[in-house]
Amino acid sequence: MAYQALGDLMMKHHVVGRSARLLVIGIGIGTVAVGCAGAIGDGSEEPEPNSIVPPIPDTSGILWPVDYSGSPSALRRLSRDELVASLQMLVGSAPARDDLPEEPRRGHSVLQTSGLSFIATEVSKLRQVLSAFATKVAPAMLGKTGCAQTQQAQRDCLLGWSTRFAEQAMRRSLRAGESTRLQSLLTSAGTSAEDDTATVEGILTTVFFTPSFLYRTEIGKPVAGKPGLRALEPRELASRLSFLATQAPPDAELLSAGTAGRLQDPAERVRQLDRLLKSDRGKRALVVLVLEWLGANESKVSDKSAKYLTTLGADFEPSIRASAEATIRKVVDENADPSVTTLLTTEAYLADAVVQKVRQAAGSGRTATGDTALTTRAGLMMHPYVLSAHTKEDGASPFPLGEFIRETLLCEAIPPPPAGAVDSARTDPPAGLTMREDLDYRTSAGPTCISCHKLFAPLGYAFLPFDPVGRWVKTDPTGKPWDLAGSVPIYAGTDLAFKSPSELTKGLASQPQVHGCFAQASIAWAFGRAPIAEDHPLVVALNDVVGRAGSGVGSVLRAIVATPGFLTAVGAR
Repeated sequence: MAYQALGDLMMKHHVVGRSARLLVIGIGIGTVAVGCAGAIGDGSEEPEPNSIVPPIPDTSGILWPVDYSGSPSALRRLSRDELVASLQMLVGSAPARDDLPEEPRRGHSVLQTSGLSFIATEVSKLRQVLSAFATKVAPAMLGKTGCAQTQQAQRDCLLGWSTRFAEQAMRRSLRAGESTRLQSLLTSAGTSAEDDTATVEGILTTVFFTPSFLYRTEIGKPVAGKPGLRALEPRELASRLSFLATQAPPDAELLSAGTAGRLQDPAERVRQLDRLLKSDRGKRALVVLVLEWLGANESKVSDKSAKYLTTLGADFEPSIRASAEATIRKVVDENADPSVTTLLTTEAYLADAVVQKVRQAAGSGRTATGDTALTTRAGLMMHPYVLSAHTKEDGASPFPLGEFIRETLLCEAIPPPPAGAVDSARTDPPAGLTMREDLDYRTSAGPTCISCHKLFAPLGYAFLPFDPVGRWVKTDPTGKPWDLAGSVPIYAGTDLAFKSPSELTKGLASQPQVHGCFAQASIAWAFGRAPIAEDHPLVVALNDVVGRAGSGVGSVLRAIVATPGFLTAVGAR
C-alpha cells in the first residue's frame, strides 16, 4: 500500500512565497525539505521589511571572547542524537546512531543545525534506515495502540491513536488536510491483523518523513514594533525547552505547561528544565552536550593507523567511547550541578579496563609506551577517547590538539594561514633536534609564522607524548626526555603557564574564560547556532554565572532558559 506524506502541506502553510525558497525531494513515501532560505511566516501576513542587523555589542567586562557570528533560521534539522532520542521516546527503540546520516560540521564547534538541510544522498540513506525501522517496530506498536476491535471500530481506534502519535511526533496539531488524508489511509486499509500491522507501518513511515518531524520549526508570530523578532507559539516553546534538556519532543507535563501559558514564567521554565535534566533522557543529553563541547561526539578511533589498534581488541572503539560516556554520567550523577572544573579534572575513568589497556606499559626503548609519573592523567581532555578525536592517523599531533584547545576551550579563533604558508616552512633542520625543537625550527620561517604558532603550539606541545589513541610514549624519538613546559597569553591579558599536560588541563579548569567558552557552546546547543547580537543580554547573564565560583553546567542551562530571549526567534538576516 502506498502512503503519502502527512506533512507535505507543512511548508506550504509556513513559507512566505515571495521571500523564501524551498527545495524538496520527493522520496515516494513522504516529502523531505532539503533546502530553505529566506524569511518565514505563518502564511497570513506580508513579508516583513528586512531588519537592520544590530551592531556587535560592547563585550568589555565579558570573561571570554564572544563570537557573535550566528546565523538564525526558523528551521533546524534534527541531529542524529535528536533523531535517536525522539524515536526512543515515541516508539521505545531507535535505529543505531551510526546508521543515520552524519552531520556536516564546522571545525571543532558544537554541532549547529539552524538552517541546515538534508542533502540528496542523506535522504536516500535516511529513507532506507527509517523505513526498515518502521517495518521492524510496527507489530509491537500495533499492540501499544490498544486497538483490538473489528472493522469500523478498529478503524476509529487506529485513527485516534495515529492522530495522537502524529501530533506528538510533529510537535503540532494536524491540519485539516492532513487529518483527512490520515483518515483516508485507514479507510482504505483491510481488516485483517496483517492489514492492521501494514497500516501502522505505513503511518510510522509517513510520520518519520514529514518535515515537521525531521525539522524543528521555531517560527512564532511577529512581535509588534520589533522587525525580525518573533514570539514562539506555546508548542514551539515547549519543544525548544524539551530538546535543550532531553533531545526529544516534550512530554505530557511540559506540553501542558506550554499550552496553559505557564512557560512564559522564567521560574516555571527553570523548574521544568530541572525536572527533565534529572531524568535518564536528560542525563543522556548532558553526556552528548559535553562530548559535543569537547569535539568528541563523533568517534575518530577507527581512522587511526592499524599499528595503534592491533593490540587493543576489536571492541576497543565502542568500549573507549562507553568509558568516556560513563565518566561524564558519573560526574553528572554525583554532582547536583556538575561543573566544567570537575569535568576537566575528574579521574573517574583511570581504573576502567579499556583505559588500562592504553595506560599499561608496552614496547621497549624509544617506542616504549605506558603512563608515567609525568603523565598524571586528569580530566576528560586526557581521556583516550577525547584525545583520539583530535589526533592524526599516525604520529604525534601537537598542532591539532593545540588548535582545539585554543579555539574550543578558550574561544580564541586562530587566523587561517597565509597563502603559501606550507611552502614557506623551513626544511633544513639541524641533526639531533628533538621533535619539539624540529617543529619549532620548521615553523620559524618568519614573524608571521612565529606569531601565529605561538598561540597554539605550546598548548599542543604539552600533549606531544600522546600517540593517536592516547597512549603515552615515554621518550622523544631521539631518546631525550620530553620538554612539555609552556606559556600562552589568554584573553584576560595574563599568561597561562604549565609544565605538563595535567598542569595545563587543571590550569584551564580554573579559568573563567574556559567556563565562559562552555557557556557559549551551550548557547549553540540551545539555539543551533552561534550567538547573535540579540543574545547579548543572555551573554551578560551567563558572564555573571560563570564568574561565580562553583558555577556549573546546570546553572548555565538555567540562565539560558530563564532569559527573555528564550521565548523568541530571530528572523533570517
